[in-house]
Amino acid sequence: MRTFRWILGIVAALVLLLAAALITVTLVINPNHYRGQIDRLVSRATGRTFVIEGNLRLSWFPWLALRVGPARLGPAPGQPGPDLIDWRSASVSIRLLPLLLHRQLDIGQIRLRGADIHLWREPDGRGNWQNLLTRSHSQAATPALPAFGGLDIVDGTLHYVGRPGAPITLTHWRLRVSPWHSGGPLSVSSRFRLRAGPLPQSGVQVRLRLERLRLKPAPLAVFAPSVLLEVSDVTLRGTTTLTHGTNGFDAGGSLALTVPSVRHLITLLNIKTRLPKDPKALGKLSLRARWRLRNGALALNLLTARLDATTLTGWVDRSGGSQPLWRFALDADRIDFAHYLPPTRKHPKPLVLPIQALRTLHACGTLTVERASFNGTTLRDVRLEVQ
Repeated sequence: MRTFRWILGIVAALVLLLAAALITVTLVINPNHYRGQIDRLVSRATGRTFVIEGNLRLSWFPWLALRVGPARLGPAPGQPGPDLIDWRSASVSIRLLPLLLHRQLDIGQIRLRGADIHLWREPDGRGNWQNLLTRSHSQAATPALPAFGGLDIVDGTLHYVGRPGAPITLTHWRLRVSPWHSGGPLSVSSRFRLRAGPLPQSGVQVRLRLERLRLKPAPLAVFAPSVLLEVSDVTLRGTTTLTHGTNGFDAGGSLALTVPSVRHLITLLNIKTRLPKDPKALGKLSLRARWRLRNGALALNLLTARLDATTLTGWVDRSGGSQPLWRFALDADRIDFAHYLPPTRKHPKPLVLPIQALRTLHACGTLTVERASFNGTTLRDVRLEVQ
């Protein structure tokens, strides 16, 4: 019993000594003296200019935490444009006891506040971020982390330009990645305001959540058994599996789409078209399907969709390449075409078929309608073909 007390006393003394040493280190050492060295190390590792403009601060127990003020990582040498990323503040922490007792690196939560990220593609298709990935692959392999405390981006902004004149901007961006342990699942949630293309200038609210996400680094594989995407009042739920091999990316899964009002969605997207006179037309849309995306080719199988009183079943696919071809085979149970007529004009214009638009439409397929009606006339087993 006395021996046990001696051991406890020695351990307590060592812990107090360690705590005193850590407090002394954090009080005596000024991390800002090493700011220039950190700038040079990061710049050398990334091939880009890295500058810490704010102060550095250290905290200690139970995490050794480093807090950074404003900083920025510039574009690649010779690339025009703004910095790749800058932020107002950032922090990263490492759990002390596993590091001291077991030499185990447990990284705590990484937090970025006010991050501003600029991504774009060059005319040759290369992204301004790709050389970072190339440099990371060329570095010596590092051991896998046994634990990661998560990622939190607060009040961020993301700018992306895929081609001239088509910018996408995310504002008021919040991204959360849950803590993760080696081999275990993680969760990802994000919300932001999206501004792009035909969307309103103020943007639309978007929310994304991935539950029980599992990752495999080599070869890359992502398994997401629960996906939720909300864009304004449109909801998409589903599953996703993504792999990367010698033939590129291959993704697939299931989806369930719900649009409370197609009419409202057309207005939101600022699509220039004459809406049906009947206010009940183009109401709720629901769609379920299995999907697959491979080398730019998209396929929707086991498709079931319901719009107003019409149910569609069948399949749709789109080939890859610079001139994609749409193919489809769809069956409809019933449709009332009068239901979708636009308001009558006071001075109606003569009907002109959009021949030029139809010629540029690369599509082929069949649409079969079990019962089609128009102003009291009913046709059965109508078959329409597009060649």
